[in-house]
Amino acid sequence: MPNSQNASIVVIYQSLNAQQDALSEAIQKTTDPQLAGAISTESSEVLHRIILTQNLLFQSDSPALQKSASAVTNASGQLQSAILAVNNVSDLVNGVSTYLALVDKAIDLAKTLAPLAA
Repeated sequence: MPNSQNASIVVIYQSLNAQQDALSEAIQKTTDPQLAGAISTESSEVLHRIILTQNLLFQSDSPALQKSASAVTNASGQLQSAILAVNNVSDLVNGVSTYLALVDKAIDLAKTLAPLAA
């Protein structure tokens, strides 16, 4: 196995983990059962992407993937803040969906790159 991970994928992975942490914090604070259900659903979606990125940590990097990782990072901070202030199911779903669209684009790109050489 290679002895270094793809830095762009690591950035995306860390961003996803930050979103998962924010969703976990939000579900612990809410008193709205509908919002809790939506938080749980969105948390499952984020967790799915965490697993996907774990499987891509040793793929090659590319300028396009670096750009994609940067877009994910830019969206990450805004989403974390929005999650912690959320009080509306629609806003939560729209915010997470927009963020995950960027993540999915990066994941799809990473899948096309060759594994790193050992």
